[in-house]
Amino acid sequence: MNPSFLVMPRADAAKWSSAAYRQQLFDLVDRGVGGVAVFLGTLADTATMIADLQRRAKEPLLIAADYEHGLPMRLDGGVAFPRAMALGQTTPATTEGVAAAIAEECVALGVHWNFAPVCDVNSDPLNPIINTRSFGEDATTVGQHAAAYIRGTQSQHVLACAKHAPGHGDTRVDSHVSLPTITVDRATAESREFVPFRDAIAAGVRSMMIAHIVVPFLDADLPASLSPATVTGLVREAWGFDGLISTDALDMSAITAGYTSGEAAVRAVLAGNDVVLLPEDPQAALDALHAAVASGEISQERLAASHRRWQEAKQWCGLFERTHDVVAVDQNAHATIALRAASEAIRMEGNEELLPITQFDHVAMFAVINEADADAATTWFHYMAQATELNIDFGFIDGTIEEADLAELKRGTSDAKAMVFTFFGKAVAYRGSMPGFDRLDSVMTSLADGRPIITVACGSPYGIKDLPSSATLYTFSDTVPSMAASVLRLTGKSVT
Repeated sequence: MNPSFLVMPRADAAKWSSAAYRQQLFDLVDRGVGGVAVFLGTLADTATMIADLQRRAKEPLLIAADYEHGLPMRLDGGVAFPRAMALGQTTPATTEGVAAAIAEECVALGVHWNFAPVCDVNSDPLNPIINTRSFGEDATTVGQHAAAYIRGTQSQHVLACAKHAPGHGDTRVDSHVSLPTITVDRATAESREFVPFRDAIAAGVRSMMIAHIVVPFLDADLPASLSPATVTGLVREAWGFDGLISTDALDMSAITAGYTSGEAAVRAVLAGNDVVLLPEDPQAALDALHAAVASGEISQERLAASHRRWQEAKQWCGLFERTHDVVAVDQNAHATIALRAASEAIRMEGNEELLPITQFDHVAMFAVINEADADAATTWFHYMAQATELNIDFGFIDGTIEEADLAELKRGTSDAKAMVFTFFGKAVAYRGSMPGFDRLDSVMTSLADGRPIITVACGSPYGIKDLPSSATLYTFSDTVPSMAASVLRLTGKSVT
């Protein structure tokens, strides 16, 4: 049996206009890869690329993508939805509806497999890679919302994917950069990390992704994604999961720093994975797999088991019957779903009588940002300007502001009756990424000069609790609907 179906390479529509790039992917399709994972590009270019690849393939390709909070996570287009941590503040029914809407857009694009939901419990607030991608810090909550997300996704016959088993939440290392070690013991993992994955299996999830992390009580030597003890011993046997199992992306530094593409591919299959995801060098991965099958290192029995799961997944998605007709998506309806979910997620602490801010005739608003957050802050200011005719002073600051500039800002905002400080952050806590964070307390206090402070966390909730604030608004998400919902809450408007 040809083992090429095990490999799922990356496909970027942003590069599809290049004849050389198209030929590279066509060569992989000609060798028999089972599918591709699509990433960067516009909606139109991605749909075109998928159609071109499907026409080239002898057997329908399984098309995967990483759309945890909607297509804009990777593409230029589609509707953005709140991140998982925001959904974790809502009801499971809301999460299910959001997931179904995202899956509808997947179907319209030609994507059959969404690499979501994240089932990791964000047990470490300083986690640099999971953070707001998790439904929260409580295993039960994460499990309930993961199950809801799975139901919503699979209601549209799009494969859901529980990731990153056996649990990537308790670490301060990003596996895109290096290989993390999760130091939890078995008892802790059983009561926390494993809970959402078991809930996902109970909900009927059809695929699972294995993390590039070392979990010593399972395997002290190998990353979980390459470990037979984890993939086969834990997920397949102990958890009883018989769906597709995929590695996390094999082009991440956690793997490439220690293994060639060929070595990682063979180890992944021997560990029990069905999908060799995004090898750094796909041709080298294919060559190594063919050699391992020819030598008997990978048995025909092992190959047949994975082939069955691939075929069952394709059959369930309707690949052998699907006509690839254009599917219309009501983007206005989806945008409303997203905004309602984002509004439901918002939480407020402190003096609620400070809202709406329209009670003040003059307000000063500062975006507290690093350079990477400038676009998000500008968008938020734009929404605020559209939402109210209130007299507002807008500005950008961080903790490195010079004393002379601080004094000038104080003079320029002396007529403001209230101060709003808005923070923007994705999957990182502010401390360590925000310039001059340790000085922000005194900067905010100086600017406020006794006036009430309203703090808005447009993203990660971590790192700002100790800053001066009369009232704090948490969105738990930095996406467009969450920013819009925070503006509506501040100005006293309701979601229609």
